[in-house]
Amino acid sequence: MVGPVLRAGAWPAVAGVSGVAVVVGGCGAAFPAAAAVLFPICFALLAAAAAFTLDEPASLVVDVTPTGPVRRTRIRALALLAPLAAGALVMLAAAMRGLALPWTGAGLALAGNVLLGFAAACVARTRTGEPGAATGTAVVLVLMAPSLVPPVARWVRTFPAPGAGGPSSDPVWWTVLAVCVLAIAISTGGRGPRWRAHRGPPDGGRMASGTSAPRRAGQALGTQALTGIRGPHKMKERLR
Repeated sequence: MVGPVLRAGAWPAVAGVSGVAVVVGGCGAAFPAAAAVLFPICFALLAAAAAFTLDEPASLVVDVTPTGPVRRTRIRALALLAPLAAGALVMLAAAMRGLALPWTGAGLALAGNVLLGFAAACVARTRTGEPGAATGTAVVLVLMAPSLVPPVARWVRTFPAPGAGGPSSDPVWWTVLAVCVLAIAISTGGRGPRWRAHRGPPDGGRMASGTSAPRRAGQALGTQALTGIRGPHKMKERLR
C-alpha cells in the first residue's frame, strides 16, 4: 500500500521545486552577502515543494477507496523527506563555507516552512485533488511578505538573521508548527469522499433508477393479473 500511494504523487513537481530551492540556497552559501535574502527564498520554495506532496490526479477514485485520508496523509508525509533533505543540504553547504548562522533557528525555520506547505495542502485537499500549484504559490507569497513589504519585517521575521536587530523568528515558527499540526489533524479527520457531499452518487442515480424500473413493471403486471382474475367473478355476480 505504501509504494502505490507514494508512486502516485507529483514527484516531478516536488523534485523540480526542491532542485530550484537547492540552487537558490547554494547561491546564498556561495555569496554570503546575499544569504540573508536568498535563504528565505530557498526555504519558501521548499514549502511550495511540500505542498505538491498531496497532489492526487485520480482523487475521484482514490477518495472512495477503503484507505482512509489519515492513512493516505501519513504515507504521503514520507515525501516531505525530499524538501527536508534539500534544506539540510543547503545548510550543510553554508556551514562548509563558514557562514555564521544560528543553526538551531535555521533548522526550526526549515521544519516550519516545510510543515506549513504540507498543512496548507492538507486543508486545500478537502476541496480539490491537486492543491499543489495554488497552495504552493500562496504559501510562497505569504512567506516572502517580510521581504516584499518592509513594514512587515519590523514585526515578523521568517529566517534567523545573525547579528541583526528585530524580532526573532523562533516564536513565529513554534506557533506555526502548533497551528499546522492542529490544521492537519482537523483536515484529515473530517475529510471524506467529496462526491458524497457535493456530487451525489458516482453513478448519477442510474443504479437506483435501473433497479426501480423492473419493480414498477412487476407491480403493473401484478395489478393487471389481479384485474383479470377478479373480472370473471364480477360478471358472474352481475348475472345472478
